[in-house]
Amino acid sequence: MVIKTIYYKINEWKTINSNKTYNNPLLNILYQLLIKSTLWPIIGFILSWFVLDVVLMILTLFGQQPDYFIQAYLNTSEWNLSQKISPDNLYKDEHYLCTIAARGHKKIVKPKRIGYRHGHIVIVNRQLCIANAFEQILEERLPIVHKYIRKFYDHYGYNFATLIHNSYYKDAIYIIMKPLEWLFLFVIYLHDIHPEDRIAMQYTK
Repeated sequence: MVIKTIYYKINEWKTINSNKTYNNPLLNILYQLLIKSTLWPIIGFILSWFVLDVVLMILTLFGQQPDYFIQAYLNTSEWNLSQKISPDNLYKDEHYLCTIAARGHKKIVKPKRIGYRHGHIVIVNRQLCIANAFEQILEERLPIVHKYIRKFYDHYGYNFATLIHNSYYKDAIYIIMKPLEWLFLFVIYLHDIHPEDRIAMQYTK
């Protein structure tokens, strides 16, 4: 019934408007294309490519993945459409600040998945992946600088990290680290053509 009604309406519209003219020649040409209902599927197909281009540009800008907005809901934990369940660490690797921050309250630190570090399983969130990706770039581009920073951080960062056990303190560290996370992300996006690929590969086997 719907198809039949649409068919009748197309023919009705075509009959009523077939004699209409415009002063502008270009508008007349466009109108003649539009009045021919047989061309509508072709016109719709062509226009759909422009819409698709715009959608893909938006998705690329915000996530570099065609299904980014869908995965934003599915590849999470503790949300309405989440498919991931964040387990507790089998081994508490809390040597570094971002690793500690990932073990705060789930609603705040938003754990994404499990990861692998030094042969054992750890919980990772986006902040931790970004920090590790930044360190990876630093190691690639400035290995000597990275060596001294790593040595300093291993010595003082670990000692500081061993003092933090309260989940609220871990939440506070996550929030305090946010400006650094944004700085790291800025550097990563300047460095890589596909920065999200580097971030996604952190703490994988």
